[in-house]
Amino acid sequence: MSHLWQRDDPAFYEREKAAVETHYPDLRFVEAGNIVCVRGTFPVVFQDQVLDRFSVELQLAQDHPKGLPVVREVGGRIPHHADRHINAHDGTACALLPDERWRVWPKGAPLLDFLKGPLHGFFIAQSLVEAGQPWPWGQWAHGAKGVFQFYREILKTTDLRVMITFLEYITAKKTKGYWACACRSGKPLRKCHFVLVSSLREKISRKDALRSLNALKTAGVSAIEMTEAKSARASK
Repeated sequence: MSHLWQRDDPAFYEREKAAVETHYPDLRFVEAGNIVCVRGTFPVVFQDQVLDRFSVELQLAQDHPKGLPVVREVGGRIPHHADRHINAHDGTACALLPDERWRVWPKGAPLLDFLKGPLHGFFIAQSLVEAGQPWPWGQWAHGAKGVFQFYREILKTTDLRVMITFLEYITAKKTKGYWACACRSGKPLRKCHFVLVSSLREKISRKDALRSLNALKTAGVSAIEMTEAKSARASK
């Protein structure tokens, strides 16, 4: 095998290409060496009306659809700033939190689902923010704060130390039922949150969970709690 998805399964490549270019006539698949890109104009649509358009480039992973596309807005409209979910160092967009992929674009799902789902939501948000509106419908914050917000919802805790322990269990090569549960209930894992940990180990790749674990450890308890405290005051 070539380890390039478009070479290993040309029929799949043609299906992906046809589905995307049929639904989005202003997007085109382009092969640049061993990389497949999707380039063109991406429409923001609401109730069958095109409200906005963005110039985009998606670089598909070499193991597509296992890996996430690298997304860039290439028209120069969106500032390269964390508050706009664009990485300043390379202009890549944070269209979704990798840890949440299982909910919004499961592995193996067609690329069209990514475009119609998380990518469309990302650009609707960008269009609204550009017009002076707040971030809509529960967008995660950028970086460690967004990781904290996601796992706060999933794990039902605001204790960063508990969260980190859960992530250490999720990223462990193998979990042991006799370990003390991460929730600090005093019970062994097998009699407490073993099912939850096992489920998240299946849903979230170890690579993505490790990245989130390191982000939270680097941010530290005080940094996350300070950020959350500011958010709480702003909401009052």
